[in-house]
Amino acid sequence: MSSHLAMLYWSGMLVLFFFWAYGIVSFILDLKNKIVPGIIQYRRGRRREKAKQEHEEEREEREKQLY
Repeated sequence: MSSHLAMLYWSGMLVLFFFWAYGIVSFILDLKNKIVPGIIQYRRGRRREKAKQEHEEEREEREKQLY
């Protein structure tokens, strides 16, 4: 009887360990493939918008100096 309980216990622990490890690997792959590239793209876009805004401000300043 105790042998069956031990086998059931260890089988359950093995199944739980599998899903735990799968969750960790899935999270790492999500970070690598979705979250980090998204952050990089967001920062790149913000940098591009900032440069565009600075260029626009410089152009407006030059126009004001001409008049």
